Amino acid sequence: MRKRPIALILLSHAVVDSCQNILPVVLPLLRDRFGLSYSQVGLAAALLTISSSLIQPVFGWMSDRWGTQWFLPAGIVWTGMLMGMVGLVPNYWTLLLVLVLTGVGTAAFHPVAAMAAAHAARNQRGLGMSFFSVGGNLGFALGPILMTWILLLGFGLQGTTLLILPGLVAAGFVHVYRREIEVPFVKAKERHRQERAPIPWPKLSALCGLITLRSWGYSGLIIFLPLFLREQGIDLSVAGRALFVFLFFGALGGMLGGHLSDRVGRKQVIATSLLTFPFLMAAALALSGPSRWILLAVAGMALLASFSVTVVFAQELLPQHLGLASGLTLGLAFGAGGLGVGMSGLMADLLGLRTSVWMLVILPGLAGLVALKLRSPRTRLHEAPASLPAQAEH
Repeated sequence: MRKRPIALILLSHAVVDSCQNILPVVLPLLRDRFGLSYSQVGLAAALLTISSSLIQPVFGWMSDRWGTQWFLPAGIVWTGMLMGMVGLVPNYWTLLLVLVLTGVGTAAFHPVAAMAAAHAARNQRGLGMSFFSVGGNLGFALGPILMTWILLLGFGLQGTTLLILPGLVAAGFVHVYRREIEVPFVKAKERHRQERAPIPWPKLSALCGLITLRSWGYSGLIIFLPLFLREQGIDLSVAGRALFVFLFFGALGGMLGGHLSDRVGRKQVIATSLLTFPFLMAAALALSGPSRWILLAVAGMALLASFSVTVVFAQELLPQHLGLASGLTLGLAFGAGGLGVGMSGLMADLLGLRTSVWMLVILPGLAGLVALKLRSPRTRLHEAPASLPAQAEH
């Protein structure tokens, strides 16, 4: 495993996802400013998730075909700048437009970054991809804390503009060390000479269905957990810290899950983590005091333990289409989960926020049942895919 490329990919992933995940803290304030319903809150969150996810397979396919490595720094800068404008929007419709445009930058970034992480990890792909995922999970955890800190310092919603700076810094580092990070590109004529196995659509569809259910629960809890806690009379800053605990320890769980998947198998880690999550999260919501914080941490570890593993699972199903595999698992299925967030907002208006949140808790458990039916791909970790030559060194 090459450490500096992995570290830079982790850093850039953290910056991109922390910028994106200020939304759970900003949305309650924008809800008060614009007088939004829960459905409108859910739609705003869903549009960001969908736009940043559903077109990822397209960007992944483009990277497989043309080697568009410049998507990496460009996606970082674009996300930081556009998300920095969220606090300046004059109305709800402008907010929706800015969120959709922000998603384009993150959609371009993720497939290329996942390919780079897979290449730098060499034959420790489970562990290497867990570092990639931990960057995103840490970013998601730090986003609410960062925005809460900005608000407490008195910057107000206009403080979102401060996000532009870390985006520029991270993109600068990636540009300086781009030769170490870039994936060696195999030209189309050379790829066509190589034998290509057929795409296993039934396995891939089951995996995408699993990720959709998990992502629906995950994305929905990120948005509605602070609102749920606020409805219980908990201060917004405390709700932000609760979300940080859930996501920070989830990031640690992602590293553990990636490491274990190299040793005990992908399917075993995915199924176990998802099946245990509903029980842990239900206990965290039902209890109070120190036990709630502990259970939030453990529940986060259980849910996010499978994140990097599902990406590796897809890359091993499609070893010669890494960009497409990364785009499908990080993008399309995650975006389909984002559609569910909009539905959860509608259910919160119709059935109540509490009912909607409890339904979100159950969804990863259903994904765990799907995981029991998965069959692990036969690709061995030490076999380099065609698009990532093993001999290529920087």
